[in-house]
Amino acid sequence: MACNCATSEQIKELYARYGDKKNVKNLSFSQKLKYYAQYALVYIIMIPIVPLLALYVIYKGLFDDDHKISVRKFFNIKQNVVFNAEQ
Repeated sequence: MACNCATSEQIKELYARYGDKKNVKNLSFSQKLKYYAQYALVYIIMIPIVPLLALYVIYKGLFDDDHKISVRKFFNIKQNVVFNAEQ
């Protein structure tokens, strides 16, 4: 069996880089209020979005001909767009 030490170290590095770095216990009252208000706002915004996405996935899976969900088509992104090209 191989050692899983390297994987654990990489996960710790990723969490240190991209994880939530705030320790809520050490924040002031205004910082705590802002922290919790931010998370509450995210949850409130996600409440109407998640059912719409679920309905879209169900529609694409059951009633569409190709049964594929394309992120490019969903967000209307063109495939061959070049940004900052010098001509």
